[in-house]
Amino acid sequence: MKNPLAGAASMLKSISLQKIQRKIGLFKEPRLSLRWHTFVYFILFLLAVMSGLFLLLFSTGGFSVGFKECHVFLKNELEHITGNVAQEFGALSVEGVALAESLAEQIERKLKTAGVNPSGLKNHPHLLEPILSEAADRLLTALQKNKCSGVFLILDATVNPALPTAENSRAGLFLKNMEPNVINLTFPTIRFLRGSFAIARQLHLNLLPQWQMEFQVTPGDFFFKTINAATGSVLPLSRLYYWNPCSALVGNYEKAMLLCVPLRTSDGTVIGVCGFEVSAMLFKLKNTPNNSTYTRAFTIFAPLYGDVLNTSKAMYAGNYSALPLQSGGVLSIMSPRKGISSYLSSADGSIYFGLHQKINLYPKNAAFSEEEWALAVLIPNQDLRANIRRQNQLFLVLLFALFIFSVGTALLISRKSVAPVLGALEMVKERKVSGDMKTNIQEIDDLIAFLAAQDATNDDLPGPSKEPIESSALFSAFVKNIKTLSPAERAVFNLYMEGYTAQEIAKILCLSINTIKTHNKRIYTKLNVSSRKELLVYVKMMQEVDGKPDVRQKQ
Repeated sequence: MKNPLAGAASMLKSISLQKIQRKIGLFKEPRLSLRWHTFVYFILFLLAVMSGLFLLLFSTGGFSVGFKECHVFLKNELEHITGNVAQEFGALSVEGVALAESLAEQIERKLKTAGVNPSGLKNHPHLLEPILSEAADRLLTALQKNKCSGVFLILDATVNPALPTAENSRAGLFLKNMEPNVINLTFPTIRFLRGSFAIARQLHLNLLPQWQMEFQVTPGDFFFKTINAATGSVLPLSRLYYWNPCSALVGNYEKAMLLCVPLRTSDGTVIGVCGFEVSAMLFKLKNTPNNSTYTRAFTIFAPLYGDVLNTSKAMYAGNYSALPLQSGGVLSIMSPRKGISSYLSSADGSIYFGLHQKINLYPKNAAFSEEEWALAVLIPNQDLRANIRRQNQLFLVLLFALFIFSVGTALLISRKSVAPVLGALEMVKERKVSGDMKTNIQEIDDLIAFLAAQDATNDDLPGPSKEPIESSALFSAFVKNIKTLSPAERAVFNLYMEGYTAQEIAKILCLSINTIKTHNKRIYTKLNVSSRKELLVYVKMMQEVDGKPDVRQKQ
């Protein structure tokens, strides 16, 4: 039969080994506490959510919001400005054709009265000033009626054919409206740019510093191009007008687009041209894009050749001067990216982003219908990228702030959620466990109830063998330390030796259970034991050594 003392000695040895292991555990690698474990889990969950958010933003184009906003801006401005330009240039084209028809009819009557054939106008220079004087009032009325910066009439004849420059000199009139925004339609500021001084005095108009008696024309310019297209053509005037690209008249400093309509008499003779001027300043004031977001956004209205915009003959509008484009060269239209086209300047290699749209200045089957025009709203490359960078930086700052807030929230939640568990474990370590304690955490409350029940239960312990116990240093120290107990502690200890439980001892000594627990804690400290179970091991060993019977079943 197995010796019961050997079992008790084995249990004592196991308890001593556990103490040593706990002390050794102090030198092991540090491990994360329950609170930090919970915090790490929160952070991992947060990182997973943030990663999903980033993937969602990338997949849905969240970081390209700047491109989308720019595309909307360009599209809105392009539609608005294109509509205005098409409407205004179309209206001027119609008015120019009507003006040419009325002037041609008026001039033909004048020639018929003088008995001159329209084809012989060049041979009767003395008729030019009366013809122009009679046409001046009609030109002035047309200028005041329409939103343009000037009106002109050029006859294919010169006042003095004998001059050496007569081949490139043409008689005519040019009236300028010095208020290009056309605000004051009632009292416009009209000036005289070309024509006889006597006609200027007749109209009570002042001369401009750039005034000249006649127009200077050159082969291939707007004058000859319009006359050559109309000569011998059977097309109506509504198919023969020509929009001359942005340029300056000889001897003039201001650039403008000229609407040129041939003056054709009833017999088909072309005796000159007339039309309207749209100055660069007027175009700028009427077609500047909204610059609240992109301060250097600008409009360009230029001849289109395939995928190339001729910037040297273009009209510009906007606060951005675009000087490299105006100095010459072309803009090559590149492939669009995210709905926005890029434009490469041949002048200095600069890149612009924007949108463009064709504008039909001529009807179908017109003499110049093959010439295409396009209007574009452009933004310098660096401006668009800077705006997108600012938006993305703000977006990232907000995400970072959200991340910091989430980390702080995770830290607070982890601390509050683990606090009841840590408090319960601390009470367990300090032997303050009672069945009445509640943490509202089911698992912890079950553990506390179990430990309280364990403390209230006297376990049957195997008896140790006499020989190992007597030689045990731990047992000897235990017996020796009994003498250090106070009378009150010794009374509690003696009742434990007689087999009473903590609740029974409280009733016998008329003490509260908390007072008994306080005595227990001091007894454990003085006897160098860690639990009631270990204490009862030593008690059984003493009973076995002294030969006393086990009285633990006492009621």
